[in-house]
Amino acid sequence: MRLTTFLPTANLTIEDRIAAVEDFTDHSFRDKELVELALTHPSAVENQPLCSYQRLEFLGDAVVGLCVADYAYRHWPQADEGDLTKMRVAVVQGSFLSEKQREAGFDQLIVFGASEQSQSARGMTRALEDSFESLAGALYLDAGFDRAYQWVMSQLEKYVDPAYIAQSANPKSELQELVQQDGGQVAYRIISEEGPAHAPSFCAEVLINGRPCARAAGDSKKSAETAAAAVALDDLKPH
Repeated sequence: MRLTTFLPTANLTIEDRIAAVEDFTDHSFRDKELVELALTHPSAVENQPLCSYQRLEFLGDAVVGLCVADYAYRHWPQADEGDLTKMRVAVVQGSFLSEKQREAGFDQLIVFGASEQSQSARGMTRALEDSFESLAGALYLDAGFDRAYQWVMSQLEKYVDPAYIAQSANPKSELQELVQQDGGQVAYRIISEEGPAHAPSFCAEVLINGRPCARAAGDSKKSAETAAAAVALDDLKPH
């Protein structure tokens, strides 16, 4: 469902926005203020930071991560830690969540202050990501984890799949590009090798500017390095 299928084109009141979110999530909030918070950009309440979605986004980030991790663990019992990490990282990355919100039409619902009325593309992308996580946090507080899980996975379920991960960007390339933006360097090293020759297990460590920052395992040196890069990306993701 896309929000624009039932949103009026005129200026929306906060009541209109809350109703749209409730229709979209198929949940009637007991605490309507949670929805209002989830849609309020910090620029709209510059002198009242606790009245924006920032605290909900903090909570919702953890909720979304747990939902995806739980789903991946239960539905892919043969996946090792590295594969599970790659699935979670690929799905909860900011650009992916923001695109899901954009597809749904949430760019019409977020309440911005005057200083942010003409959002840059980058600013809107971040706001949409935050709105996804904030809404997950609001659902969690209003109705518990099961209800939040139901909504989050209704949006993300089909993407928590190794086949999708295979089509997504290479974590090593993504990490390299991210670190190089600040003139940094990325390196990898294999720190252990275990198991029989026919079924080895490697543990790789990724170093940024010479400092170890993440480890992960895989059934080959390449897969271990890729998994370690995915963990590093997850750690570097803004929260």
